[in-house]
Amino acid sequence: MSTLSTLWAVSLSSLISSSSSPMFLNDNFTKETNYDSRLTHQEKSLNHKNLSINIQPRYAIEFYVKAPDKWMVMINQQPVFLVKDFSEAAIATTKLAMIMNAPDFDPNCLEPIVTNGEYVGKYKNDILFKIPKSEVVNPSLNLTQWINNLRVAAGAEPLTLVEAQKQMYQLAMTGEQISGIASWYGPYFQGRQTASGEQFEQQDFTAAHPSLPFNTYLNVTNQQNGKSVVVRINDRGPYVGDRNLDLSHAAAIALSSDEVGVVAITATILRPQY
Repeated sequence: MSTLSTLWAVSLSSLISSSSSPMFLNDNFTKETNYDSRLTHQEKSLNHKNLSINIQPRYAIEFYVKAPDKWMVMINQQPVFLVKDFSEAAIATTKLAMIMNAPDFDPNCLEPIVTNGEYVGKYKNDILFKIPKSEVVNPSLNLTQWINNLRVAAGAEPLTLVEAQKQMYQLAMTGEQISGIASWYGPYFQGRQTASGEQFEQQDFTAAHPSLPFNTYLNVTNQQNGKSVVVRINDRGPYVGDRNLDLSHAAAIALSSDEVGVVAITATILRPQY
């Protein structure tokens, strides 16, 4: 934190006072600054006759500017996710301060969801942040990382990649399985048109299959190490030997099969829960 030039911090005391909107403080930091001393504005003592109550939030929620279009939201000095501008950062920080310091806060209700082409981090019915698909090459991975940052900061277990993917796409396992051999393809095909008409993006979690309908989701497991990832079918292939699934490079990395190239897999077909 000593390298930050500017920090914008929400004063939790303003959230619990009678003021209609939270107060934001602009503090300049140098390498010599004791950061812990700057958090004291988030504490407030309430005195009524002989009653003294010290309100100290469990979670200190702050944000700072990294670049003109990048604002980092932090919980207890740990970075959790990025937003694009000051107003988004202010709203997200205020929401988190109120949600996470509420008596009934349940970190297990922090969840990833995909809706209307946006990858969203939610707490119950509250949207905490959005990741437009057009802005990142692998939004499901970003969403998993950010929601897990929140969960860990709140003391909850992080989701596995497959758990997060199933949750965000609202997918359930079926009894339909495919066993066989999977290879992967990457740089040479980057940006080329797939059989579904999409451009191939090697850093997304996709795969090619000879006949499964496009947009079919598969929970693919590497039989050698037990690692799993959810992929979406958007291409045809492979056309070499007895292979029956061609993974994107990102999917192969998730299975730790990118170095060996070809592995035995089991894939379970997933269906939408609704």
